[in-house]
Amino acid sequence: MKINQHNSVQHNINQAQSNHSKALQNISVQRALSGVDSANLAIADSLSMQASTMEQGIANANDAIGMLQIADSTLSNINNSAIRMNELSTRANSAVLSDRERNMIRSEMNALKDSMKDSLDNASFNGRNVFGGEMKFQTGSSEVGINLNRPNVDSIDVNSQESINNFIQSTNDARANIGATQNRLLSNINNSLTQNVALRSSESQLQNNDIAKNIDDERNAQLQINASILAQAHNTANLRTQMDRLLA
Repeated sequence: MKINQHNSVQHNINQAQSNHSKALQNISVQRALSGVDSANLAIADSLSMQASTMEQGIANANDAIGMLQIADSTLSNINNSAIRMNELSTRANSAVLSDRERNMIRSEMNALKDSMKDSLDNASFNGRNVFGGEMKFQTGSSEVGINLNRPNVDSIDVNSQESINNFIQSTNDARANIGATQNRLLSNINNSLTQNVALRSSESQLQNNDIAKNIDDERNAQLQINASILAQAHNTANLRTQMDRLLA
């Protein structure tokens, strides 16, 4: 994936998430009731509470997707370093190299390992490292969990291509798990949006203002988020295919 393509996709995701947050904020604004009887008040309060809970679940799911994007990007960078290490390991095993040249290659490989550790240390979301093991996200309609263990960079033996390839495979497996979890979160978001539309529509019948426009804005923003994430996943899948071919 080219850098400018990645930045463009990430910009689209950030913009869509910002629009989505604004739409949710508009939906949550208090409005005057069309009636003053206790029945209207009780029904409106109940609908508002359910809708607000659903909206918070949607926000939680979007936060979870943001965290998973950071984890996936970190693993992608680590994989690129591991692929470089694999190239260097192949080079180091050439009989034409002197001991001095082999030591230089091993020095670069060790530097790559240190850089990979730094990337893992700095992979954080809202002050928390994303590789914190088992995590669960309340999405309003359900609970979604994922196990994001920190990749063990120390398990890489710079003198063993098999060790390096095993590490690459393990990070690819982790990225596949991240992708599957993102898809589940997106599905939950879409389900929650459908339920939220019904709740807010019922609530709007008791209010002086129609909230249809804000609902449409929310759904359009979510569709933009979904499309951007799918585009990112497509680019990632293409890159993974290219890496697999190189390692074949």
